[in-house]
Amino acid sequence: MQTVDILLGGVPFGRNNVGDEAILECVVGIIREVCPAARITVSTDLPEDTAARLGVETVQLFGFDPPYSRTLMEERLAGADVFIWAGATGLSDYPEIPLKMLEIAHRAGTKTVVWGVGMNQNLNPFIYRVLPGKRRTLLNLLSLLAFKRVDFVRRLENMAMDRARAKIVEQLNLCDLVMLRDPETLAAVHACGDVPQAIVGADSAELLEPEPWENIALNREALHILESEVRKVGLCISAQRQLVHEQELIEFLDRLAGQDHRIVFLPMNHVTDAALMERLRERMKNRVHSVVVGGRRAPREILAIAGRLDLVISSRLHLLILASVVHVPIIGISRGSKVDNFLTAFGHTSAGSVDACDFEHMQNELDRLIDSREEFAEVSATVHELLLQRLDAAKAKLAELLNSL
Repeated sequence: MQTVDILLGGVPFGRNNVGDEAILECVVGIIREVCPAARITVSTDLPEDTAARLGVETVQLFGFDPPYSRTLMEERLAGADVFIWAGATGLSDYPEIPLKMLEIAHRAGTKTVVWGVGMNQNLNPFIYRVLPGKRRTLLNLLSLLAFKRVDFVRRLENMAMDRARAKIVEQLNLCDLVMLRDPETLAAVHACGDVPQAIVGADSAELLEPEPWENIALNREALHILESEVRKVGLCISAQRQLVHEQELIEFLDRLAGQDHRIVFLPMNHVTDAALMERLRERMKNRVHSVVVGGRRAPREILAIAGRLDLVISSRLHLLILASVVHVPIIGISRGSKVDNFLTAFGHTSAGSVDACDFEHMQNELDRLIDSREEFAEVSATVHELLLQRLDAAKAKLAELLNSL
């Protein structure tokens, strides 16, 4: 059978994000399942680790800072049989990067796949907002000269977002397969324009399996808590967008610790999230009843550790996904609509957002869920099965495409 050269990219792989690495591991597994003849190359910032862990070839991380070789990126996209934009929420978080990669691939005649990508209702405001500076000052002055009949800042921002939405529609319609993460992403894409061939699948991380517990290295403090019979509440707050009401969170955690719960800080980024978790723990009065699970952790390790918890609270989508895979009750804190979208399938609503966290709702959800894990497990098993069915349907389409080459 002829080898099919596949390039996986469009996501900042190798940047210490457990969620992205979980997606990558599962996408590699899917490709090997549906097309054993595939030769897989991953665009990553951790080439040696990725190659050793997944048994793939690697190339530098394309599209993201620090500077990369544009020439090499074009060569690799043109030389591949298939380019797969492999997940995450890039349609709204950083659309310009993977869309440019799709554009280069399309010009070269390379087959293209959008696989499990998500999209928030709104595009990333940090990309399309006119930031304070000379440009914004000038636009505000023009608005004043127009007697505020025209908001030139808003007009320029809207024009940039309209161009991005048009580019999304243009490039997705040129793809050979478009599988989106959830129905809400499909709706967000169709709000940009008609993409008739797009289908709804699921996040590939739903396929992840936990690492055997005996293979996980933990310090004595973490091991003692995780193997104890006391109630354990896992927590991860993304350092990308921290909670505005941080002191209220610390007081909430102290109350739980005072009620004989153990707080397990579970960073999804072992650098940025871990530093934030350490700082939060240090500010707790009852920090003796808490622990930060430190060190670089593979996705399978995080999944196994999550399985030891009684409940997970997170503003990181993929910790919620992984906890639900092992049927651990979840409470989400919204950081863009992706968290809300995921919780909808479970009949849950977020405990507010990182900008306005609702601690009363969080406490009510905790009281409701922590004593009814079996009930939650029934719901999560049903949701998980539905997501796997959607993934299976998408895998059939991917198999058809790859094996036709």
